Amino acid sequence: MIRRKKGQEEIVGFILIVVIIAIAFVVFLGIKLRNPEPAQRESEILYQFIESSMEQTTDCAIRENSKNLALNELIRECHSFNNTCFNGEGSCAEAEKTIRNILKSAWTVGPDNVYKGYEFNAEYHYNLSSEINERFISIAEGNCTNNFVGNSYFIPEFPGNIVVQAKLCS
Repeated sequence: MIRRKKGQEEIVGFILIVVIIAIAFVVFLGIKLRNPEPAQRESEILYQFIESSMEQTTDCAIRENSKNLALNELIRECHSFNNTCFNGEGSCAEAEKTIRNILKSAWTVGPDNVYKGYEFNAEYHYNLSSEINERFISIAEGNCTNNFVGNSYFIPEFPGNIVVQAKLCS
């Protein structure tokens, strides 16, 4: 009879442990569902969009008889020197104007559209493990919430990199 009581006590203890673990799991699940993290997914299409945009010829030539700069060269120029283009615009202003035109022609955003907004940033990183060191271009349109796709493109700029990031919000 003593053995039977000891077995019953062990079963009650086991059930108690299972109940405690189940309660902890429910509490953890409730906290996790209340605070949704941004659902960022990398988009290969967005990467190809950024990559091809960087080859877009701009309206900026630094000297009178030189060729117009590609967008990635203009972004590099904006970060390093911010010279004035031959047409009188600053290189950063010309880069932002070109990026805005590309984004507006590529992505229609608004509350009634598939994409609710977009963000485009160009940042200089001294090394990739550091936080943002210097954001020098930032463009946003529409409403970006927790659900978006994004990607990055790197432009080498010694001693670090210029990281061009774009995201589409749905």
